[in-house]
Amino acid sequence: MFKYISEILSQFTAPQRIIALLLLLFSIVILTLGPSYIDSITLNKDEYKIEIDNQKKLNKEFSDEIQRLNRQIIDNQRKCTDDIISREMEIMNEIEQLKRDIESTPVTSSRTNQMVIQNPDSDTSRVIHILEPIRTIDDPRPQMMMDGLDRIQKKIMGDVNKMKGNN
Repeated sequence: MFKYISEILSQFTAPQRIIALLLLLFSIVILTLGPSYIDSITLNKDEYKIEIDNQKKLNKEFSDEIQRLNRQIIDNQRKCTDDIISREMEIMNEIEQLKRDIESTPVTSSRTNQMVIQNPDSDTSRVIHILEPIRTIDDPRPQMMMDGLDRIQKKIMGDVNKMKGNN
C-alpha cells in the first residue's frame, strides 16, 4: 500500500505534495486525538447520575415553592372574599337599620290655621291660632323605599351566598 503512495505523490507538483502531506498529517492528528477529546467532553455514567440527582433536587425545590405559592394565593383569595363578605354584611346591617328607621317614622301632617279677629271698637286686631287635628297621609314613598331596600338585600345575600360557596 505504501509503495503506491509514493507513486501517487510523484505525480503531484511540489506545492500539491505539501498540501497532500499536510492533509495526511492533519488526518493522523484527528484520528489519534479525536477519541480522547470526545471522551473528555462527554459525561460518563456517574456524572450523568450526579446531574440527574441535582435536577431531581431542583425539581423538588421548585415543586415545593409552587405549592407554597399556590397555598398563599388561595389563602389570599379566601381572605379577600371574607373581607368582601364582611363588608357586605355591614351594608346589610345598615340597610336593616334604615328599614327600621323608615318603619318607625310615622308619616303624619298637621296644619295650623290663623284667624284674625278685629275689634270693631278699636284699631287693634288679635290673631288666633287654630290647630287642626293630625291626619295621616298615605305616602307611597316609604313602601317604595322598603321594597327597594328589600331588593338590594336580596341581591347582596345572593352575592354573599355565591362567595361563601366558592370558599
